[in-house]
Amino acid sequence: MIFQIEKRRFRKEGKLQETRCYYLRYRIGDMPVDRWKSLGVTDRQVAEKKAREFVQEQEREAAGILEPRVIRDSAKKPLKAHLEDYVADLERRARSGRGGRGAKLLKGRIVRLMDDCHWTVPIQITPDSFTAWRNQRKDAARTLNHYLQGMISFLNWMERVGRIKTNPLKHVPKVDERGQRRRVRRAFSDEELSKLVKGSGPRGIIYFTAARTGLRQEELRQLTWADLHLDAGAPFVVVRAVVAKNKTEEQVCLVPEMVEALKEYRPVRFASGDLVFPNGIPRASRLKVDAERNQIAYRDESGRYADFHALRYTWATFLQRNNIPQRFAMKLMRHSDIKLTAKVYTDETRLPIYDAIKGLPRLGYTQIRAQILGADRQNVTQAGANGEGQNPDKSLVNIGICRGLAQPVAGEKMERAKGFEPSTLTLAT
Repeated sequence: MIFQIEKRRFRKEGKLQETRCYYLRYRIGDMPVDRWKSLGVTDRQVAEKKAREFVQEQEREAAGILEPRVIRDSAKKPLKAHLEDYVADLERRARSGRGGRGAKLLKGRIVRLMDDCHWTVPIQITPDSFTAWRNQRKDAARTLNHYLQGMISFLNWMERVGRIKTNPLKHVPKVDERGQRRRVRRAFSDEELSKLVKGSGPRGIIYFTAARTGLRQEELRQLTWADLHLDAGAPFVVVRAVVAKNKTEEQVCLVPEMVEALKEYRPVRFASGDLVFPNGIPRASRLKVDAERNQIAYRDESGRYADFHALRYTWATFLQRNNIPQRFAMKLMRHSDIKLTAKVYTDETRLPIYDAIKGLPRLGYTQIRAQILGADRQNVTQAGANGEGQNPDKSLVNIGICRGLAQPVAGEKMERAKGFEPSTLTLAT
């Protein structure tokens, strides 16, 4: 170990000078090079005392007797102060309004959890205290899992930056969501979508864009005129990576009707960086009001919702109804799995299934049934069995097929009586 207290020397304007305060030059354990630490004092005896305390602390940390200073300092810092740093870091990394909005939602959940559990410093966070809080809640399983995941993400960040040694909630299991009903959405019918678009004033173009592009709320919120290529040979909209859910830039082709509507909506004077919808995107509560005002069930008899995200379901269902190949539909929906497009986002109740089957070839059952029942609509088989008004030679019992089946049975009984096995029977013709 190297332990030296001295003043550091440096050159200034060609002259050799030394610092006013003392420094500690040290190397402990497996350190590859010497390190310097300012002791911040000019008295040598005080510097020696501070140096000994520092080295003793470093040795205890290396031996695991003492936690690192950054962790000890973090343990004294309020949790909400750590949370502010975490949210600021999220916003810096996101570099967009979308990340900031998500960070605010996450912050609200974590603050609510901290207040309910009375957590003020990191050491108070324990699996038992969280489990006790969760057991008292009556929220849906998915909501409780959102609280847990948000807190785990925050604590993982604290662990990565060295503010805590380990995440205390890392091994807390989630609540099983299987078998619990989630919000089920449905697609708007063409008639409902037309009424919603025409009867919602300036919000109509937003609903129409969502239903004919599949763009999500946040993607629409940050859509600019530069993202829209309405005059291209094959018009399309660019979903930028910074606003896309999967952080991947993709192009979505635009149907001609959507192109015409956006051109009509576009102002005469605009900049490419201007937002397409500068007044924002309607919230679910606003869409609910617009839907009910236009006699559209926001929640139908089956409990399915026609909320804003249901407009994305409407786009997927519209593609399926019009025989767009599933691979194309998956691309237009920007899904990574075709099952998500076909099974989750397609509202099968809106598919023209009956129209597809009503033209299938007929078996002619009505003619067959008429022959069986006869002219007076009486079952000829039953009539023949009763012997009423039926020619015995034409009854089903006496036709050749039934007679042929009856003869082997009688012969089999005779052979059994003689002691022969049924497998040795020879039928006389």
